[in-house]
Amino acid sequence: MISVLTPTYNRANKLHRVFESIKSQTLKKVNDEYIFEWLIVDDGSDDNTRELVKKWQKEVNWNIIYKYQNNQGKWKAVLEGIKLAKGELTLIADSDDEFLPETFETFYDIWSKFSKDEKEKCGGIGVLCQDQYGNRIGCDYPMEKKLIPTIDVVFKWRSIGLGETWAALKTENLKKAFKLPEEAEHLKFIPETFFWDRIIFELKPYSYFINKVLRIYYKEEGNNLSKNIRNKYPEGFLFESKWFVSKYWWILFKYPKVYLKHLIKFIYYSWRLRK
Repeated sequence: MISVLTPTYNRANKLHRVFESIKSQTLKKVNDEYIFEWLIVDDGSDDNTRELVKKWQKEVNWNIIYKYQNNQGKWKAVLEGIKLAKGELTLIADSDDEFLPETFETFYDIWSKFSKDEKEKCGGIGVLCQDQYGNRIGCDYPMEKKLIPTIDVVFKWRSIGLGETWAALKTENLKKAFKLPEEAEHLKFIPETFFWDRIIFELKPYSYFINKVLRIYYKEEGNNLSKNIRNKYPEGFLFESKWFVSKYWWILFKYPKVYLKHLIKFIYYSWRLRK
């Protein structure tokens, strides 16, 4: 049922958090079969990640699938992992994350009780996060335990201070949306929001939320992967904003502020790149 997808780059000293989280799960098997797989996509690490994973593969009976690729960036590692995922739901667990022992059991209980129609509509199950010190991040979801159009959630809840959240996402939707348009294949970087927007606006799923903390998000660890990213890859941000203003123009009438924000971004990066 669940594919745990972990993109990683030189995180051998932290990757054990995901491994230990999986080992500690209260529910691993149903009818004597494992309900999960762990996909690790190594984005060109030059530390001992490969050796560490090989060691773990010998220690456990459940599926650990390791895929190495030359360094292309996190989003391309996620794309590769989604291609490999076989679960109905995908949990993207970063290589420095932890999650609580009842995680699999919680998602399994919710998903298995959905009707066929509810599974068809639902694009993901959202949960909450805390930091490594046990402090809640953000606030509760204002509505829970019912299916809600994701597009309404994104725009109506954006200002309430949810903070860092987490979700088990329907793999079928990820496989449809996490694909590069032909005109973007040459780009070294595209913001991940490009793919999330494709799910929200093109597939139009519903979301299901529960006010339960399942993920531990580590703060203040000096992760600078996103530092100066806009200056480094302006072409990716130009492509994202151009796609948004041309494909999702109808947002202007319902959520004008959101559309105008992307329009301003498009104008800025067009000017900056003299395009």
